[in-house]
Amino acid sequence: MKSCIKTCLLAVLIVGVVLASQASAGWKPQVVLGPGTGPDHVAEPFYQQWNRTLSADTLYILTGFYYVDSTYSLTIPEGTVCMGDTGATLVIQRGAEIHARGTVERPIVFTSMKDPGDREAGDWGGVVILGEAPVNQVNPVIEGGLLDGYYGGNVPDDDSGEFYYCRIEWPGYRIQEGNEVNGLTMGGVGTGTEIHHVQVSYSNDDSFEWFGGGCDMDYLVAYGGLDDVFDTDFGHSGRHQFCFALRDPDYFDDAGQANGYESDNMGSANPVVPRTQPTFANCTIVGPEYNDGMVGNLPPGHTFEYSAVLRRCTQHKIHNSVIMGFPYGLSVRDGCTSADALTDTLNVHYTSIQATLRPGTSTSVHDEGRWAGVTAWFNAEPGNNATHSQPRNPSTVGLTNMANFNDPDPTPTGTSELVTVPANWLHSDVSTYFQQVSYRGAFEPGKTMDEQWTAGWTNFDPQNTDYDPVAAGVDEVVTRPVAARNYPNPFNPVTNIAYSVREAGPVTIDVLNVAGKVVRTLLDTDVQANTEGTVVWNGRDDHGTECASGVYFYRVKTDKGSETRKMVMLK
Repeated sequence: MKSCIKTCLLAVLIVGVVLASQASAGWKPQVVLGPGTGPDHVAEPFYQQWNRTLSADTLYILTGFYYVDSTYSLTIPEGTVCMGDTGATLVIQRGAEIHARGTVERPIVFTSMKDPGDREAGDWGGVVILGEAPVNQVNPVIEGGLLDGYYGGNVPDDDSGEFYYCRIEWPGYRIQEGNEVNGLTMGGVGTGTEIHHVQVSYSNDDSFEWFGGGCDMDYLVAYGGLDDVFDTDFGHSGRHQFCFALRDPDYFDDAGQANGYESDNMGSANPVVPRTQPTFANCTIVGPEYNDGMVGNLPPGHTFEYSAVLRRCTQHKIHNSVIMGFPYGLSVRDGCTSADALTDTLNVHYTSIQATLRPGTSTSVHDEGRWAGVTAWFNAEPGNNATHSQPRNPSTVGLTNMANFNDPDPTPTGTSELVTVPANWLHSDVSTYFQQVSYRGAFEPGKTMDEQWTAGWTNFDPQNTDYDPVAAGVDEVVTRPVAARNYPNPFNPVTNIAYSVREAGPVTIDVLNVAGKVVRTLLDTDVQANTEGTVVWNGRDDHGTECASGVYFYRVKTDKGSETRKMVMLK
């Protein structure tokens, strides 16, 4: 007699459907990762509960909310391409690890599954890494609509693996208004995690966002994102050097502000701890007015505003950088944040600001409406020039060539204000980590872009890049040999399981409990090609044993593939 044993463990699921290699030369095998493609699977969770290694010789289609479950790992070798279906999101859960180790010559690419020319920000979700490092919230859930997105803990050096020489393109799927997945989201990621050389392009929300944790990350590129470039929250304390951002004037957050930096702690008079206190050094942040021709010519209704918004008791630090191309300069908000600025626990040292407008009644490009003393404070910061607080054009900064948005050259010219800085530009409390360089911003003067740290692995034309040039089209990927759904779900105690099978052959339909044990076999027969049918499971009549309320799975299996999905019986 088969019993229905309820446990807290999930059944082992089949990770995806492998489609055979095509006959034409050059085709890659194609694998669906997750619950399956199509609108029925947009927000469906899938749990990888074993250590999995992908292959660069395979094209992967990421679907649903794909969770790498705690204690397990996902390894992605150099040169691997993963295309995201609508809403697909890769989530490395707290306690799990990702080992995505790209190279300059063969970066790892996460991108849209749409054809070149048809891609849009928010085509798919993005990459979320969750860890056990400290945050200033109690067991929070990461933003983006994830059901199992808990993060944070008491392990500052927590190790979530490696993620480098990776590109994330067209992410930021909008679950609902104001609730989007970021390009790369990090919650409670610890210092034991290695992340560097990452480009996020055309995210429908922030390009990079950190929630707590202290992971240090260098060599970051944010390209064409809609919301903020680098967003830090909930006690993040990482150090970040050599960062480049370039905003597309036609892409902006129509529901809010589109800024450069944005940083928040929590609280106003009594800030919670640990405090948000990241340090960014040698960054070149270029807004939508990336050359003089864009000044005054941004699209009607745009929401581009500040070079940096620092608020809610953050102790954010910016050193030896340039922020340019935004309408306004700095906005330092609330009394707690401005008080920290005056005591130098929040600072902007040796940093060029270029903006073109004065907000409201301000006497400078900075937001005096929220803090009357912001202009005097910025002008008094070490290495800052008072002329940077007055409106000026982008050309005054002296970048080499920003005429071609898909082939930018933000290297300083020989006469640029970024060419030389004093040897003591770095604040003493963080100097042991950062490289001491003799120039301001992310790029070394006198070198071509082919010699800079962005060379080889970045892509400034993700719209027209064909990642599967020999394939007949993505339609071949989304056709699955097996499809299944059940209704109603949840149910009490009867549910219908509808299935379809593409090819003739044997098919079985099993019900499993959460321990992976077969509760009942509902179908075991041979079928014709393109068979569709429905079977019924009554949880009260399981060969004489009544099943308890809880989570179950049904599996439709053929010799060409299988599909396993979750259902819930509530009595």
